[in-house]
Amino acid sequence: MASRQGAGLLMRALGQQAGAWCARPAGSLITAQASTSGVTGSLLGLQSQQQHVAHQPQPHPLQQHQQLRHMSRLPSAFTSNFNPFAWFDYRKMVYPEVYDANEAHMWARYKSHGGLAERYTPPGPLTSANPLADPELEARIKYWSKSLYAGVLCRTSIWGFSKSALQQRVLDAYKAVNAALAAGDMALAEPYVTEQTGLRLAGEVARRGRSSVTWRMVREPKPSDIKLVHGTIVSNPLKQGKLHFAQWTARIPSRQVVAVYDNRGKLLAGDPDKELEVVDHWVFERPILKAWIAPRPGPSGAEWRLVERLQ
Repeated sequence: MASRQGAGLLMRALGQQAGAWCARPAGSLITAQASTSGVTGSLLGLQSQQQHVAHQPQPHPLQQHQQLRHMSRLPSAFTSNFNPFAWFDYRKMVYPEVYDANEAHMWARYKSHGGLAERYTPPGPLTSANPLADPELEARIKYWSKSLYAGVLCRTSIWGFSKSALQQRVLDAYKAVNAALAAGDMALAEPYVTEQTGLRLAGEVARRGRSSVTWRMVREPKPSDIKLVHGTIVSNPLKQGKLHFAQWTARIPSRQVVAVYDNRGKLLAGDPDKELEVVDHWVFERPILKAWIAPRPGPSGAEWRLVERLQ
């Protein structure tokens, strides 16, 4: 009987530890339960336990003797006030932007890198008789190696990352941003652009004045038609912590019709009856929490957004 009660106490202690330390964060350091890792956490836990015990009525001497007999059969780690999980808070590894004060500060301050990390220039054909000495080959190798590194880091850092999902996101953003520019309503593009890019696009609409734009996509590309030609990883401006930014340049082919009219309906540019073969290079960015072993679910609310349209 005593052994069964001791096993029950042991299982209850393990269940309480698992429930407390595997909880998903509420979303911010303000609403999430404060971390109690380290010696301070152990002391705080000991103090709270002592205060709780002090307000409880003292058991009968016979009951106290039976409890001592049961507790003597438990491991010392569960009979003492030492909390083994307080010395290692794994939540700071999985949700650093929530449970790590420094990472939370970085994420609150830097939602975007703020600009283009590296401009992509499409390599030309090889012209040298010696391909190994051709600068175009060197450019291709540079873009390939950086894209390989960016792809590996995105897969190891972003929970659920896939190339097809990124291609679909690029296509959705391409249609939404072009439609927003044509309609002059940047609210349509807001979920797909960074704050700085949204301000630049709003400036383009303002400079257009009272002129109107007709835009439609005659042939929409498939997600597989969008090529991720260049990837790069850049750290946050302070170059501290796990917060980094992944940027991918996407090659987007399509067939479009574009026409620009003034306020009196006069055609200024384009042709409403002419279809154009268009190839755009747009750069998309996403904040990541750099990891090499297991992907992280955060940062909270991070998504791929347009950071630059290359001319």
